Amino acid sequence: MKNLTYKILSFLFIAAVLTSCTKDFAKNNLNPDAVTAVDPGALLSDALVKTTDQDMQGRTNYCHSFMQYGYSSFWSGTTYVQSDDIGSRYWNNFYRPVLNNLEYVIPVLKPQANLASTYAAARIWRVYVYQKLTDFYGDIPYSEAGKALTQSIFTPKYDSQQTIYADFVTELRASITLLGSNSTQAVRGDQFYGGDATKWKKLAASMLLRVGMRMIKIDPTQAATLVKEAIADGVMTSNDDMPVLKHSVALPNGFNFLLNDGVEHFFLVKTLVDHMKDSSDPRLKYYGAIYDKQVSGGGVITSDNINDFAGYSFNASDPAATVRIRYDIFGTEATPFFDFPYAEVEFLQAEAILRGYTSGDAAAHYAAGVTAHMQSLSLLPTSPTITTDQITGYLAQNPLTGTAEQQIEQVNTEFWVSGFVFDADEVWANWRRTGYPALVPNPASVSQTIPRKMPYPQSEFSLNGANVNAAIANYGGSNTFNPKARVWWDK
Repeated sequence: MKNLTYKILSFLFIAAVLTSCTKDFAKNNLNPDAVTAVDPGALLSDALVKTTDQDMQGRTNYCHSFMQYGYSSFWSGTTYVQSDDIGSRYWNNFYRPVLNNLEYVIPVLKPQANLASTYAAARIWRVYVYQKLTDFYGDIPYSEAGKALTQSIFTPKYDSQQTIYADFVTELRASITLLGSNSTQAVRGDQFYGGDATKWKKLAASMLLRVGMRMIKIDPTQAATLVKEAIADGVMTSNDDMPVLKHSVALPNGFNFLLNDGVEHFFLVKTLVDHMKDSSDPRLKYYGAIYDKQVSGGGVITSDNINDFAGYSFNASDPAATVRIRYDIFGTEATPFFDFPYAEVEFLQAEAILRGYTSGDAAAHYAAGVTAHMQSLSLLPTSPTITTDQITGYLAQNPLTGTAEQQIEQVNTEFWVSGFVFDADEVWANWRRTGYPALVPNPASVSQTIPRKMPYPQSEFSLNGANVNAAIANYGGSNTFNPKARVWWDK
C-alpha cells in the first residue's frame, strides 16, 4: 500500500510543475472548453460519499473485535495484536480522499455569501471526520493538515487533542449560528438532507452534544455546559434527522467488499449474542443468521432461528460459532450507511440527565433511543421490521431501573447494541468514555487488556518523524498498544 504522504507530495509536485509554466504558455494553450473551476458542492458531495465508501477493515478488524461484535480468523484485533497495515487504513482513508476535499473547499466557500449554508455544512463535516481521527489516534495533524498546496507545509505538526476539541466547539458554534442565519439557503452537494440547512443545524447541535459528553472524565463542568447548549440549539429529534448515505452499485457501501472477502464474512461474538438472547432482543435475527458457508463462496442462509445461534467464544470448550452477520441486510452494495444514528442522541441525553448535566426524564430518552434504533432498521435492505408491540414488550422487559450508575450502564449497553456494524468506532470511543458495556478482555490476547488508542501509521515516522515522535511522548513513548496510550479525554 502506498502511503498517504507520498500521494499528496506526488500531487503537489504535479501541481507545482503545471503552475510553473510561463504566462505566455498558459495564455497560448488555454482550452476554451475546459473546466476552469470546481463546483464546491461537488467537492462536499464527494467528501460525504467517500466517508463511507472506503475500506472498512480498520473498523471491523479492530473496533468490531474490541467491542466484541464480530470475529474473523483474519482479524488481528481479536487478540489485540498491532498491525500497521490495518491500523493505518483509517488514517489514510480519511486524510486522503475526504479531508483533501474539505480542506480545499472550505476556504473557497468562506467568502461566498450565497453559499454560506454550504460553507457551514463543510465545516461541520470536517469536525465529524477529524473527531473520528483524533478519537482513534489521539494527537494528530489538524491546524496545519491539508496546507501543503496553499502554505507549503509538508510536515504538519501534531496538535494536542485538547486543542483540537476546543476548536471543534468553536467550529460547531460558528456553523450553528451561520445556519440559523441562512436557514432557507440550500446546502449544495448535500447527500443527506436534500439541501435542508435546518437539518444540518440539528446535526451540528447533536455533534456538539457528542463533543460535550466526551469530556465527562476530563472536564465535567465543560461537559455540562456544552450539553445544555447543544440541547438549546436543537439536536436531532427523529430518524428523519439523521445523516444517512444512500449507497448504490456504482458507489457501494464500504462493508460490501469487506464482507465479500472470504473469512471477512464474520461471526458474531458470544458476548453480543448472549446479551441479546438474555434480553429477548428482537434485533438479533436481523443482526445475524446461520449460513451454510461464507457468502463469497455462494453461502446462503439456512436458519434465522436464534435458538440455534452460537456466537464466537474466547473459551475453546464452548460450542463452535454458527451465526454470521446478515449479509443481505448489512453487506449489499446499496446498503445505506447511518453516519450518526439518531438513537445515539437520545442515549446521550438520557445519560446527561442521570449525571445531572441537564433536566428531563432519563427513562423517556432511553425508551426513545431504543425505539428509534429498532425502527431505523426498516431503512435497510429487506426492510427489517420490528413491530410496535415488540418494541413495547422489549422496553417492558428491560426498563431503566436501579441506581444512577446502574442506569448509566444500562443506557450505554443499549448504545453498544445499537451501534452494531455502522457505529463500531463510535462505540469504542463511548466504551472508553464510560466503561460500558462491561466487557471482559480476551484471555488469550497478547496484553489481556482492550486497547484504548490506535498506534500511528509507520509511514509517519519516515515522512513526518520529528512531529510524530513528539506526539508519542504523550502516550508512553511507544507507538504500541500500551497501558499509557490513552487519548486526552480518556485519562
